[in-house]
Amino acid sequence: MWGENSMQNDEPAFTIGCAGLEDVPAMLNFEKRYFDTCWQSKPKIMSRLIQKDPMMFRLCKVKKQLKGYYGIIPLSYDVWRKVLKGQINEDEAMAYVQPFVAPETYLYIYSVIVDLADPKHKVYTRALVHDLTRQYILGLNRKKADIRAVGAFTVSEGGRRLVERSNFIYNGSFRGKNGKYVRSYVRKTQ
Repeated sequence: MWGENSMQNDEPAFTIGCAGLEDVPAMLNFEKRYFDTCWQSKPKIMSRLIQKDPMMFRLCKVKKQLKGYYGIIPLSYDVWRKVLKGQINEDEAMAYVQPFVAPETYLYIYSVIVDLADPKHKVYTRALVHDLTRQYILGLNRKKADIRAVGAFTVSEGGRRLVERSNFIYNGSFRGKNGKYVRSYVRKTQ
């Protein structure tokens, strides 16, 4: 399930694969370092999502050490739209997670986070974005699933730059959990 990178020799050897329950503490530590408290995942929710389908969290590791990850949640259109408009929060939406192969699935990017202290963090970010694109937008899982669109809202300037560079289209703003406005983005897959 883990794949090796095929980068140039001067790039760090990393793997991309699905999360396991043993990865939850490291993932939560990343969130504590980089996200405001209100945006940090609850351990029980993260563990439940991994148990439901480990593909919801894809990790980048170097020698078994976490360097970054992304989370992607399959939802129905109605729930997905409400999350992207701030009408329900992420925790509430987790009760409506559906299988990736459900008809008319809409993916919500739950999180993208890398170890910014690592000098190779841009390499890991590119690897995670490439994996997300391959797995869910253009790749093998797209052939099995009816994925209509991918959406996210950004809580940092880096997140905003990442989705805009990935051809997501601005979808409006709403007041987030911490009272600050967040920007919502969508990318259609069909």
